[in-house]
Amino acid sequence: MILVVGVNGSGKTTSIAKLTNLFRSQGKKVVLGAGDTFRAAAVSQLTIWADRLGAEIVKVENQGDPAAVAHKAVARALESQAEICIIDTAAGCRRRPT
Repeated sequence: MILVVGVNGSGKTTSIAKLTNLFRSQGKKVVLGAGDTFRAAAVSQLTIWADRLGAEIVKVENQGDPAAVAHKAVARALESQAEICIIDTAAGCRRRPT
């Protein structure tokens, strides 16, 4: 599993796409986890990359729990016997109201 962490706008999603392309070119099965649930555009962007690169993506509704996404993505990777699981995160985001 690869957990990609960084502030918003630092290129996390682009780096994930590049890693996914590398691993897919090596014939590896990749599962992506859209853990940046605070920005709907981030989930959409990662979904587009997953579709283009032939990777499976795990996501939840907007404002969902990022930890739940990570857990579901790892579980899906294990279930589908994927060699690689990459989780996108949202560092520096605001706290969810309780």
